[in-house]
Amino acid sequence: MKLSTRIYLDAALQNIKGVSFFTFLQVLIARLGASNFELSLANSLPPLFCALSLAFLTRQLPLTRGVFLTSGYVRQFAFLSMALSVLLPHPIPYLLFFWSINAVAVMITGAQQPAILRKWVEPSEFPRIFSNNKMIGIVIVTLGSFAIGHYLDAYNDIFPLNYVISMLVGCGATFTGMALIAELAPKGKQPIRLTWVRPLQEADRKTWWMGLNNAGIAMVAPLFIIYHVKVLNLSNSQIAYFVVTAGIVSTLLLPLARHWMERFGLMRMYGIAVLGMSVAVLPYGWIHNFWALLALQGWLGLCLAIHEVASQTVMMNEAAKHKKEMAYFSDFQLLMNAGNGVGALIAGALTAVLPLWGCFVVIAVTRLLFYFSYRGTETESAAVTRKAPKSPSPQAHM
Repeated sequence: MKLSTRIYLDAALQNIKGVSFFTFLQVLIARLGASNFELSLANSLPPLFCALSLAFLTRQLPLTRGVFLTSGYVRQFAFLSMALSVLLPHPIPYLLFFWSINAVAVMITGAQQPAILRKWVEPSEFPRIFSNNKMIGIVIVTLGSFAIGHYLDAYNDIFPLNYVISMLVGCGATFTGMALIAELAPKGKQPIRLTWVRPLQEADRKTWWMGLNNAGIAMVAPLFIIYHVKVLNLSNSQIAYFVVTAGIVSTLLLPLARHWMERFGLMRMYGIAVLGMSVAVLPYGWIHNFWALLALQGWLGLCLAIHEVASQTVMMNEAAKHKKEMAYFSDFQLLMNAGNGVGALIAGALTAVLPLWGCFVVIAVTRLLFYFSYRGTETESAAVTRKAPKSPSPQAHM
């Protein structure tokens, strides 16, 4: 199988997993009667366990096919347990527990996969591959969300079994995709020695700042579920239309955005995406019209797609500057996931003291402050550098 075919097929299968397993998982948890705090935990515990895995386990494991496959098996066990636990009388604690186990395993494969790809793919090819992967994902998520949303509503009389069937499809897809990438991993055996390690040694100021922006982005995830499901009582099909619209907009405009990345630079487009998402959530809590929400979700989907492509490309480009590549990948993913986890917890705390519209306003303002905190210090540093007197050349004294 050609390398590109293997990479794109894995992307397709992982997105089938995403749409059939995770797109409606938060909706399922809400429909099972979860409180706002439990919804916040559902958004924060998985990335927090991802961060713990990256901090103390992932970086110590050698890059071998055996390690990659073992983590994949643990991940598959956790996926199956999550799907089947929905049938239990009180499923939410079990769901969160197995989701956390899955998070530990998924970070091992998630951190090792970029390192595997760097052994096979030229650095100049990463923007094209990530963009194509994103396009594949958008098409699958768009069509899949539409189909699964209607399927869940059509078979709502067997709830929650209708969700379980969808989740089992995702279990099969993720295992197959993992096996495809495992074939590219080094076959040799290396000893595993787990010791105390100090994380974040390879994290620079830019990486910390991107993690901070991730925290701001993650703040709105539980609020969207609360607003769409608990306040507006939207159906699965209506929520699917949000994903479909975001997918269509991203499909049409992401190729143009990739051209802009090449022309104007990755970080500039990354910044536009972060600012675009921040401003869009500002009026969210006051809007009840479905079509207005649909337009906002389309815009947010496009900004998030640009953000993901830019972030992944920045990560791969920056890795070349670090001697400890796996440590850098682990630190990068650690900060991104820590940001996701902390952001969701902050959102849960806000819902306890503010109305939803107030939460959206606070989050929008906070995200803008996060973004400009780094840009401001970067501008000041550049100004100081320009003003600094040049040291006399050694030749001047000869």
